[in-house]
Amino acid sequence: MTEETKKADILKGIKPTLKKTTSVDEELLKKHQQMVNFLKNEISTIEVELKKMYTLLTKLEAFDPTNPKSLELSTDVQEITLNTYTEEGMEVIEGVFDGYFMVGGDQKKYPVPMNYSSKTKLVPGDILKLKVMTNGQFVYKLTKPAERKHLKAILSRTDDNKYIANTTDGNVYFLNQAAVTFFKGLPGDELYIIVNEKDENAFAAIEAIIKK
Repeated sequence: MTEETKKADILKGIKPTLKKTTSVDEELLKKHQQMVNFLKNEISTIEVELKKMYTLLTKLEAFDPTNPKSLELSTDVQEITLNTYTEEGMEVIEGVFDGYFMVGGDQKKYPVPMNYSSKTKLVPGDILKLKVMTNGQFVYKLTKPAERKHLKAILSRTDDNKYIANTTDGNVYFLNQAAVTFFKGLPGDELYIIVNEKDENAFAAIEAIIKK
């Protein structure tokens, strides 16, 4: 056997070693995304509750000992029947807008897109109907607007870069950030806002922004 033949036989016995590719665990990725979505929803809920507490604190700070009604909070709560039913094979959920979410009769919070709430000029207390389409898409419709009141305010920005409205009487309202961006608002601009007439809570819709 020649030297060349020996080398050829040796080479035949050598099998190339391929680097194993790391397979993606689809279930793990799905679980990861679920956890991310869960935390986002929890953070959003906490933010809403903190803003409500901030509003209450603002009212308490404006306490007038000479006015017994200055500590009274809005107790005008309408008895509303919120239903969940099926329509044309799609789930329909009725709920109340709280500034960020639609709170359904099942007490679950459904995220309302900022673009929709801005365009529709939603205020807390509005009654919405959510239709869950067969492809999973959420379609909202305003079915019973709350009674509204128009106010004049000044656009300001908090330390965490969130836009708010400050009225001349010292009230503070949180705004739809997408609406501020759409109107290209800047701190100091004049605002015309819409609030719930019977429950002036922490949130307001933007009617117009007048550049300073």
